[in-house]
Amino acid sequence: MITSGALVSYKNKPALAKRDGDRLELSIRGKESTRVRDKDVELIHPGPLASLPQAAEGGDFDTAWEMTAGGSVPLEELAELVFGRDGPAERLACWERALDGLPFRWEEGAVRALAPDEREKEEAKRAKKENEAGERADFLARAKQKNFQAGDERWLGEVEALALGKTQKSKNAAELGAGDSPESAHAWLLKAGLWDASTNPHPSRSGHPAKAPELELGADDDEGRQDLCAMQAWAIDNAWSKDPDDAISWDGTALWVHVADPASAIAPDSPADKEAGDRSGTLYLPEGTIPMLPDEALHRFGLGLAERSRALSFRIELDEAGLVGDVLVTPSWVRVTRLSYEQADPLLSEGPLASLSAIAELRAAYRAKNGAVDIAIPEVRAWLDGGKPRVDAIAHYRSSDLVREMMVMAGEGAARWAFKRGLPFPYYSQEAPGSQDGLPPGLAGEFAKRRLMRAGMAGAQPRAHQGLGVTMYAQITSPLRRYADLLGHQQLRAALAQDRGTGGQLPLPADELSMRLARAAAGAQALRKAERASEAHWTLAYLLDHPDWRGEGVVVQQGNEALVYMPALGLETRVRDSGLELNQSLTMRFLKADIARLDAAFAPEGR
Repeated sequence: MITSGALVSYKNKPALAKRDGDRLELSIRGKESTRVRDKDVELIHPGPLASLPQAAEGGDFDTAWEMTAGGSVPLEELAELVFGRDGPAERLACWERALDGLPFRWEEGAVRALAPDEREKEEAKRAKKENEAGERADFLARAKQKNFQAGDERWLGEVEALALGKTQKSKNAAELGAGDSPESAHAWLLKAGLWDASTNPHPSRSGHPAKAPELELGADDDEGRQDLCAMQAWAIDNAWSKDPDDAISWDGTALWVHVADPASAIAPDSPADKEAGDRSGTLYLPEGTIPMLPDEALHRFGLGLAERSRALSFRIELDEAGLVGDVLVTPSWVRVTRLSYEQADPLLSEGPLASLSAIAELRAAYRAKNGAVDIAIPEVRAWLDGGKPRVDAIAHYRSSDLVREMMVMAGEGAARWAFKRGLPFPYYSQEAPGSQDGLPPGLAGEFAKRRLMRAGMAGAQPRAHQGLGVTMYAQITSPLRRYADLLGHQQLRAALAQDRGTGGQLPLPADELSMRLARAAAGAQALRKAERASEAHWTLAYLLDHPDWRGEGVVVQQGNEALVYMPALGLETRVRDSGLELNQSLTMRFLKADIARLDAAFAPEGR
């Protein structure tokens, strides 16, 4: 039993023990006393001592090590070997040296002398560490003066990792005054001249992989695939789109929406499916696209990229009022013509596309009557042209409205088909927005409508999508780039296989589908955040390249600081409201940008 006045170690600190029943009260230099059990301490010297001693100085540790190398030695014997006497101060010095680990080591209450090879390795390790510490000190001194040299990458990598969101803290960043956040580290790297506006850290911060997955897809499942190649089909999209995953047709009686069919080769829980679930979707960046699926998926299932394409097709009948009637779902072969919106617009006045355009107008009126909210805010596209950032207005085309209506019909039709069969399905709903009474006209009114909108929700049970004006809805037209859509296709294919009696994997139950949808929704939110931040980053990079930028700003909200939207940039800014009117047009000029914090300053011309 340890008695009062004993010298002990507690959590690698020397302490003076005082017996207090079945406990010990410890006095630790520089700390408050604490009560512990006997098993929590290790004995250094039995005492009794009146106070904590200072460790003895001097001694011949090297000779003692040579006499004991590779073996264990009691602490009292080591004190005799090193100092020629065994006292509290001598034992404390030997204990501290053993705690240091060279050339002795404190292990489970006893001293072990390192073997010669162990000592050599430990000394080399410490010499290397000491040398690195010196090099790091030299780096920090130079870096504070923005003086860098070859080899500094190993120290700067820690700061860059913080800026890229790959670590949550950086000792080097803290000592350099680069802060403890990705934004502050980014700002320091820019100020130091190590980064410039061409480095976009936001995709890395999202945790999304930097390239497409490298996985093999399964074999094509062409069971039940109908040949619809005799029917004209058009994939209409932006001119820069490279992943066509939907097309439309008219058979003289009903609308057809053909959707890429990667689910025919991606089974639930396959490697490609799991990877897609991890990614949640394709990441669209101004500098390029990082697909959700392996590149092979686009080559095999992109519509119109080959003479004929595999699709999952939806035939949708409408009544005279625009209400969705019978829906047919079938795997298919289709022959697709790709068109840009600009190419498609002149074709809307005749032939099948004219019929589809009329249906789109009917459906738009039907949805508006049922409370659909159409928000018309000018949009821009930030992109890189030969490495240089550009910001271009996105033109509005009638064919864009046409495609939007067709996709909403496909989503509603698929939801109705699944609901009729009791199939658990990735429905997507939205509560009704706030009251739109008294909204201002013009662009200010569009922004006011946007503020009234509620967040959409995915779930395995159908609910109305009030924002679209439909009683049930699902997103199913982008399985190449949205995981929730791919889930929907897997459910549809499993149900079709059951209808045909061909067996195969059963549809996921509602609880499992809900879990996967929730995970996909969280991942999709992170993707959208990275996309928005990247678009803002490159827009500010564009402004830094065009410091004399001037353009229109429209007042969209009043207040002490009016909100002004600049359609040519897709940016909002605040202006002190000195009697500004809603929808008033101002000429705005660019002042400065903090690209690390995604902040830019503008002012009205003449202010």
